[in-house]
Formats: sequence, structure tokens, C-alpha cells
Amino acid sequence: MATDTIPNRLLERAKKTPNDPAYYVRQGGSWKPTNWGSYSDEVTQAGRALLALGFEPGQTVCILGFNRPEWAVVDIAAMGAGGAPAGIYTTCSPVEVRYIVSHAEAPIILVENEEQWRKVQAERSNMPNLKHVVTMKGCPAIADDMVMTWEEFLAKGDGVETRAYLDRVETLKPDALATLIYT
Repeated sequence: MATDTIPNRLLERAKKTPNDPAYYVRQGGSWKPTNWGSYSDEVTQAGRALLALGFEPGQTVCILGFNRPEWAVVDIAAMGAGGAPAGIYTTCSPVEVRYIVSHAEAPIILVENEEQWRKVQAERSNMPNLKHVVTMKGCPAIADDMVMTWEEFLAKGDGVETRAYLDRVETLKPDALATLIYT
């Protein structure tokens, strides 16, 4: 392992046991597994997408939604790209969302649904650093130049070499900031 960081641990685990389940998601009446290889691949693709959007080391990606796969993917992708994720409670008001996004100086926010988007939309003029909003799977498309679907976000990564993201992961320091937590 290059360095002992969370993104490197994910890559190493995916190499060792790519077909073992990493997590399960309830779909219908059953639990569907996602294996370590697929999880790592999606994190890498999301990391490439962050780079395509101009994400720089030291920056923050805010996440406004309940725990779900996209949350876990962007969380580690942000770390791997040299930045940090910052979760925002879904119960926060638009003003509280603005405070966190502004304080974190986040250029990107991942939102769960239209309800959470409306909080961002209500305060967007007061968040000058915010450039991109990504919606989680299942959220209807939102007609706004700032907003993209999860699928559109991942597709942005196609224009960035995998090596560019992996280079960032390999240069991470074990004592680098991993996450911002606002309470």
C-alpha cells in the first residue's frame, strides 16, 4: 500500500477481494450486494468526475442527504482527490445549508432529492464558491445549468484519465484531513 489512507485501503481491498460484498442496498423485498471491485470502480469514476469539474486538493464536497451508496462513493472520492467531504443534515434549513457550504468553501454539493435542492436553490446567490450540484439516483432531472444527475456527473469523469485520480490518491498523507463534520 502506498500510504495508509482510507482511499488507498479501498483500492487495496478491491484488489484482494474484488468479488466479496462491500455493502448491501435494500431493493424491493431483498438486499442487493455491491462488491468491493464495483465499489472501488465507482469511487474512482466519481473521483475522475470531481477532477473534471475542477476539484482541487484541499477543497470540500458537501453532501446533503441520507446515507446511501452515492454518499459513500462521493465521500471517499473527495478524500481520494485530495479534499474532504462534509455531510449536511437533511433537517437543516436553507440558511444552515448556506452556512455550511459557505464555511466549507465547497464548489460542489451532492443532494438527495428536489427537497434538498430547493434549500440550495433558495440560498445559491449567497454561496459564491458553489459551482455544481449533483443529484443522487432517483431524483428527477432538474432544469438548471448548475445541476446534473448522478449519471451525468459520472460521465464527466470519462474525460479524465484514471491515472490522474490515482496520482492524487497515491500522494495523500495519512494525517490529511479526512472529513468535515458540522454539528
